[in-house]
Amino acid sequence: MKNSVRIKVGWFFIASLILLLIVFAVIRSLESYSGIAQQNLFELRYLEHPIVTALHMLSGILFISLAPLQFVKRLRIKRLNLHRQLGRVLVCCALVSGAYGLISTIVLPAFGGLPSEAAAWFFGPLFLFAILRAFWCARNKKITQHRQWMIRAFALGLGVGTQRIFLIILMISTGYSFEESFGPALWLGFGLNLLIAESWINATRSK
Repeated sequence: MKNSVRIKVGWFFIASLILLLIVFAVIRSLESYSGIAQQNLFELRYLEHPIVTALHMLSGILFISLAPLQFVKRLRIKRLNLHRQLGRVLVCCALVSGAYGLISTIVLPAFGGLPSEAAAWFFGPLFLFAILRAFWCARNKKITQHRQWMIRAFALGLGVGTQRIFLIILMISTGYSFEESFGPALWLGFGLNLLIAESWINATRSK
């Protein structure tokens, strides 16, 4: 497969994951303000903590929706100041989303048990480290490393979308319940995204 085709296919899947996450966020927001009593334990956890949920979701959606603009070469070259200003906004969104993601792990009961909690405490700090490292590299003119860490951070940010796909696959293929599949799907979703990010970094690494 040619490199240009790989890029197009990759952006198609990225756009699909972003759309999937936006749809889930909209549905959950509508349910939060509908006043309808929820029996689903997964949804109920979020509805009982609306502030944590809203800050986590809104900042996360802004990050994954705007981050692709940072990878547009033409924008970086012709609108460098815009690239930098948008980068600062994205760092703030990522830090808020990541921090509240960890807070929700403490405040909300761990859905899916130990596998879910372990995944949150492994990939959550890794996401925060990646975005802070990317910012540090940009400030110190280490542009190649900045790009690599931003790719990792963006891949981790999309991990929740990939997890939703694995969740459906596991429930259909194994017959496990939603709660039983949730933790393993988290590990698979974030792990696969990180593996793809590292593969892309290695394939495009400057000689």
